[in-house]
Amino acid sequence: MKTTIYYFTGTGNSLKIARDICDMLEDCELTPIAKIWKEETLSVTSEKVGFIFPLYYSGLPKIVYDFVIKIDLSKPRYFFTVIASAGGTTEFPFQQLERILNTKSKKLHLGYIIVMPTNYIIAYKTTPEDRQNLLFEKASQQVEVISEMIKNEESNLDPDILKREFLLYEGKYQTEKFNANFREKVNLRDESFYIDDNCTSCGICEEVCPVNNIILVEGEPQWQHRCQLCLACINYCPEKSIQFGTETKNTQRYHHPEITPQDLKSQRK
Repeated sequence: MKTTIYYFTGTGNSLKIARDICDMLEDCELTPIAKIWKEETLSVTSEKVGFIFPLYYSGLPKIVYDFVIKIDLSKPRYFFTVIASAGGTTEFPFQQLERILNTKSKKLHLGYIIVMPTNYIIAYKTTPEDRQNLLFEKASQQVEVISEMIKNEESNLDPDILKREFLLYEGKYQTEKFNANFREKVNLRDESFYIDDNCTSCGICEEVCPVNNIILVEGEPQWQHRCQLCLACINYCPEKSIQFGTETKNTQRYHHPEITPQDLKSQRK
């Protein structure tokens, strides 16, 4: 029974999870959302479909949200999602996916959040290495459990959770609006990126950007305002030359140790 896993990744956490789950399933295909999301016609014939991606602003990344709305899901009958998070455990992205699937007369059966090291260095410090190793070990255990649940077509989502309203920051912001505002403005967030004098014009930032948002002009990266705020460019820069405002000058970088720039390049169209 074929399974297709659609994934989006910036610094490798989601790709690592997606690979490991796919390796444990029979007849599984791994497909990067960034490679196909702009195609005019999107469809899938697999009976099982999964979406694996990082948590962005308490919900779906814009690219994932747009992709799930667009793709024809008439043939699959079992749906699951696994979300990489740096600690936020909101179930709101499950609700987002459920709503979109409901418009296609489908439902989300399985939803899981795996805590991984943070890559969001424009706001937080990187996860200490000893803590990273613990998270990787726990993630491996969770992947085994999730894979078995997918094989058995299990469901774990409470219908009440999928229907309730989610509030963030003690009700100050409604989570739905919080994520919608992010998706509306994210493409222009790259206006805060720039390089310092350490840039060697290596071009890695251009290669790892999943949405082709960076071009090199006279050896220097220029952002094209199609940003998804995945932070691949800043985290994979070998010289730590790329900065975001004043927030990252003294911040370490992070990407999953098993995911290379070439791995990220392969998800580009």
